[in-house]
Amino acid sequence: MANPRVTVVITTKNEENNIERLLRSIKRQTYSKIETIVVDNNSQDKTKAIAKKHTQLVFDKGPERSAQRNFGVSKASGTYVVILDADMELTPNVIRDCVENALKDDLKVLVIPEKTTGENFISKVRQFEREMYMGDLSIEVARFFDKKVFEEFGGYDLELTGPEDYDLQYRISKKCKIGRASEYIYHHEDTLTFSR
Repeated sequence: MANPRVTVVITTKNEENNIERLLRSIKRQTYSKIETIVVDNNSQDKTKAIAKKHTQLVFDKGPERSAQRNFGVSKASGTYVVILDADMELTPNVIRDCVENALKDDLKVLVIPEKTTGENFISKVRQFEREMYMGDLSIEVARFFDKKVFEEFGGYDLELTGPEDYDLQYRISKKCKIGRASEYIYHHEDTLTFSR
């Protein structure tokens, strides 16, 4: 399995200001066997129209992120799945790096390190926070999964919204080693406020 297909699953809700940037970054990947799925939760803006310019695999599903993610993985044809938020942006070698690490070390799950971007005060705080735990696999979140392992563990817990990332990773870590990619995701969190 020299060049396995990778499915990128993106969950959206009113993300017209972010989704194009992420989808363009997927098209700029140096790894070519990528399928992109967008699972939208009743957006009232142009999110779905923008997504459909980049992929035919645009679905409607709710009521929240865990259900959207699990649904997206159920539609995936890839050997591996990458779970992303709409306000992210991939550096060009992220997918290639993940696949190479997974195949080289027989890893079923990988954390992809994230760097927060943004100029407002809360974004700066988030940047500082991420830098403090960079490399700590008990805090960083896995986003790259062998699809069979994701399904074996039942995906994200539908009762959780927020800590579902950590829960799935924790459950899988009892059986599988969690690896870490060396390439980065940029997380554009410049709209963060105290209340959010």
